[in-house]
Amino acid sequence: MNDLNITVTEKRGLKKEIRISVPLSAIEDQKTRRFTQIAKTAKLPGFRPGKVPDKIIHQKYGDKVIQEVLSDLLDSTYIESIREKNLKPAGPPEVKIDEFVDGQDFAYTATIEVYPEFKLNGLEKISVEKPKVEIAQKDINAMIENLQKQRGTWNPVERPSEKDDQLLVDFEGKIDGEVFEGGVAKDFVMTLGNGQMLPEFDEALLNATVNQDKEIKLTFPGNYHQEELANKKAVFSVSVKEIKELKMAEIDETFVRSFGVESGDAKDLIDEVKTSMEKELKAKINDEIRQNLMVYLREKNSIEIPEVMVHQEAHALQKDWMSQAGIEKVEEAPELKNFEKIAKERVQLGLLVNELVRVQEIKVDQDRVKTKLEEVTNRYPKPEEIRKMYEQTPQLMDQIRSAVIEDLVIDWLIERTEFQNKEVEFKELMNRS
Repeated sequence: MNDLNITVTEKRGLKKEIRISVPLSAIEDQKTRRFTQIAKTAKLPGFRPGKVPDKIIHQKYGDKVIQEVLSDLLDSTYIESIREKNLKPAGPPEVKIDEFVDGQDFAYTATIEVYPEFKLNGLEKISVEKPKVEIAQKDINAMIENLQKQRGTWNPVERPSEKDDQLLVDFEGKIDGEVFEGGVAKDFVMTLGNGQMLPEFDEALLNATVNQDKEIKLTFPGNYHQEELANKKAVFSVSVKEIKELKMAEIDETFVRSFGVESGDAKDLIDEVKTSMEKELKAKINDEIRQNLMVYLREKNSIEIPEVMVHQEAHALQKDWMSQAGIEKVEEAPELKNFEKIAKERVQLGLLVNELVRVQEIKVDQDRVKTKLEEVTNRYPKPEEIRKMYEQTPQLMDQIRSAVIEDLVIDWLIERTEFQNKEVEFKELMNRS
């Protein structure tokens, strides 16, 4: 539309205000077309189809036509405006329409945030840490011991409770004398000292005896996952009903075969455990390298980030959290602000990765997409069914392609990185989140 009047005003940060004025001639032209279309098919009492007088058509359908015309013009002229001004919106516009008067121009204001323009830094000489780990005999012994615990049995004891004992308890928690949601449990099974409960709760139940009642006073930490309980002082009435200790399984042929080692030989089990640990270690080191490179990229490139993208990502994270927690009501989920920090990091990283892909012209390899799809779907019991579902769902395939692009970016960075080996113990590395 050649006679469209467009004015762009710079606002704070990445925001821009687009003032668009649509001439009366364009409005009238669209109205005429609509009325002509309606007149051809309009059916009104007393008139044959297509023979209704224009005046009556205008009276009956006038308001509807104006609404439709203005709505279509808003959509089309907004798109035309951002193309003409070479703007790249990072999200949908906030539109404010001027009061419309029939017979005059149509004007509105669209406020948008645009993608930031930047040049990637820090790619000339990349240096990050790489974990250097040796699997020691103590690590293998600890893994075997964990397997013994998995196959162990819990047996009741009459002595006072100790660390790592399993307790069966009833408890009731109150804040300011009132029982709070989630503060009551019957026949609750807990293991002392494994981080399942708050430290004060654990400590108070050390040296407890069966049938003993205890009162535990504690303060919920400021970062407690239930925000409404953070920093609140609570009093728990606890009744200890049972104390059990773990008897680890013996390493015999039955034990060895229970892990799929047909020979029943403990040495073969140890070999399999070591091989499995080596695979896990390799995957963990690769994950650490990946994280370190992404942190490096973010730290070397401080860029402006569209608030609308952070808001959208925070909503997506909140939705994922709700899905995993089995919660349907938004009011029962953590507030959106709790997801904003990680959302900002993700958006920043996404912008940097996309720019690297663009500048270096990194292309998606279809064979790699197929391999990644198999890698993802093979984790499921019926991979062929899941694979078919992915292939028939564009959004899921987009996720696969995004993962492949990120892999290609990591490969590109690794080829240009000087790694600084940092010695770390197996247990410490594997326990990192």
